Amino acid sequence: MKKVGVVIPIYNVEKYLKECLDSVINQTYTNLEIILVNDGSTDENSLNIAKEYTLKDKRITLFDKKNGGQSTARNVGIEYFSGEYKLKNKTQTIKENSLIEFNIEGNNPYEIYTVYKSYKAFNDEQDLTNFTYPIIDYIIFLDSDDYWELNCIEECVPRMDGVEVVWFDMIEYHEINNINRKQYSRLKKMNIRNECKINSYIWAKYLVKSTMKDFAFVCTGMINFNYIKNKKIKFKDYIFAEDHLFGILLFSQAESIYVYPKVFYNYRIRQNSSTNQDKKITKDSIHPYFKDIFIAFDENANTAKEYFKYSSWVMISLELTKFIDSYQDREISLALKRSILYFYIKNAFKIKKFSKDPLCVQRKLNDLKSYKISKIRYKIFRLLSSFIK
Repeated sequence: MKKVGVVIPIYNVEKYLKECLDSVINQTYTNLEIILVNDGSTDENSLNIAKEYTLKDKRITLFDKKNGGQSTARNVGIEYFSGEYKLKNKTQTIKENSLIEFNIEGNNPYEIYTVYKSYKAFNDEQDLTNFTYPIIDYIIFLDSDDYWELNCIEECVPRMDGVEVVWFDMIEYHEINNINRKQYSRLKKMNIRNECKINSYIWAKYLVKSTMKDFAFVCTGMINFNYIKNKKIKFKDYIFAEDHLFGILLFSQAESIYVYPKVFYNYRIRQNSSTNQDKKITKDSIHPYFKDIFIAFDENANTAKEYFKYSSWVMISLELTKFIDSYQDREISLALKRSILYFYIKNAFKIKKFSKDPLCVQRKLNDLKSYKISKIRYKIFRLLSSFIK
């Protein structure tokens, strides 16, 4: 029976976390290793709820770390499953109804304070000393304000045979009016409507022929873990829209992608999510890793958020152009240039409108100048590309 690793970043989601975790621990497929990563939550109960679920389900391992954003939290899961952390038990004896605590020895790039595990996961004190990372076959990500249908994992696992990714669908709804649900779907925008297997070249051709200007993927599918380990695919830290770079690198290099256009993911859009912080944020409510930018722009939330977004497009563009130039499959590289690269380059150059540059990214635009094309040239390029067979 294949083992599935589940990675859930947590930041100030006390209102939604139980619904999320219930949808995981009650999955009809039970062979799971569940990683909760508390990313420095400052609300009253997020960490407590995470501890409560960790105590009652021995499949859960809880990491409590310094705030660094969703990329760092997801990378904790990838690195843990890759065996990059050495755990040292802080708790010496096993007591009923208690959490066992571990420290990270040595390499600890994301400043993990404590790792928690239920007493139920250990038979004796020797188990505490021997505790290490589990071996998983597949990995899947879930955001802590969203939730799955209960058959999500069971439906994905058999379709993972011989593929790198299973790609499924989602429904999104706004917190203010959750009755108003809509099926926002990249699958539909790319006109992929039937269950099928495709390779990276076919995926790239769909991109070229679609009206979609960008691409992102993180939570709407399952991934072969050896694939991302071998390709060294992780999330870029401290950027906005990290799922764009991750998704493009993931799909561009996949030999086989299983498209399963069935809805398993319930995506909640809320006002103060990590990518949707509104104008009411203050020094006390903002994500700590974002605070320096907020202060640099005189605590103007809208300006700081806009700057952070465009600085992220710069960083994503730099990574994409480096990948495109070095990737051995020239057909896919060309398809990425024809379809989505312009979106990222165009937005990257918007960083020039800011008089302040606390992240020092404006000077990096020099490395992107050769890729910049006019909007008219791009439209002609896309039009011609749409006739590619």
